[in-house]
Parts: sequence; structure tokens; C-alpha cells
Amino acid sequence: MPGGSFLEPDRDATHREALSKSVELPLLNSEGTVPGSPDPRREDAGHRTTPSSSHPHHLAPASTMDSHDGIQKLLAAEQEAQAIVSAARAEKTQRLRQAKAEADAEIAAYRTQREEKYQTILQSQSGDSTARAAKLENDAIAQIKTVKQQIESSKKTVTNMLAQKVTKA
Repeated sequence: MPGGSFLEPDRDATHREALSKSVELPLLNSEGTVPGSPDPRREDAGHRTTPSSSHPHHLAPASTMDSHDGIQKLLAAEQEAQAIVSAARAEKTQRLRQAKAEADAEIAAYRTQREEKYQTILQSQSGDSTARAAKLENDAIAQIKTVKQQIESSKKTVTNMLAQKVTKA
């Protein structure tokens, strides 16, 4: 296959397009460059040169360099994607911690509110029992007074009856 590609030309273009959409890179042409932009590796910015004695540091043919650049771009895109995923996970963890803290604060406020209501009810009931105790004490005093009055009013009659029974026997 020309260009060292093992995929068919149509499939290779579709594959490049899908990859560029998934990692948000610009579409590359068959040479591995962005169409309309000069290749920084080239001396004349856009025209392919052949290796010559004026370029002793020419490392590899263009197709090998294009493949290497493509791999490097994919690796960079993968690292960027990993950084994005890590940041999203960290943000999610932070949001969960914040939500838990807010829920704990809300629970504590509710618990305090309920405790105050309980104490109010408890005090009102114990206040009622104090009032009930005072009422019972007043009722007992009134009953004792009534019994003493009955004793005083019936005392002469009872002593006369006892004297009669004792003297008859």
C-alpha cells in the first residue's frame, strides 16, 4: 500500500476523521499535516525536499516521520484526555464531599431543632405536673378541713351516744 498504510484509503480517512473528533484534533491530510498550514519540519514551508548533501541531519523519510508525529499526537491527546478525566473525577469527589458536608449540617440543624422542641414539651409537661401537684395538695387540704368540720359538728352527738352505751352495759 502506498504511504505505508495498512488500511484502505477510504477507511483510513474515516478512521482519521473519527479519531480527530474523539480527541478534538484538526483533520490531517494523508501526509499527516493540517491542510493549509505549512509543515514546520520543512525548510521551504510547504514543498517536499529530498535528502541531499545540504541536509546531513535528515533522519527518516517523510512517511515514517508523519507516522511518528501522528503517534505522538495521539499520545499527547491520550494524556490530555487522562488529565481531563482525572480533573472530572476530582471535581466529582469534591462535589460529593461538599454535598455530604451540607447534608451533615442540615441534619445537625434539624436535630437541634427537634431537641429544642422536645425540651419545650418536656418543660411544659413538668410544669403541668407541678400545677397538678399544687392542685392535689389544695384539694387534700380542703378535704382535711371538711373532715375536721364534720368531726367538730358530730363530736357532741358521738360522745353522748358512747356515754349512753357505756352506762347501759
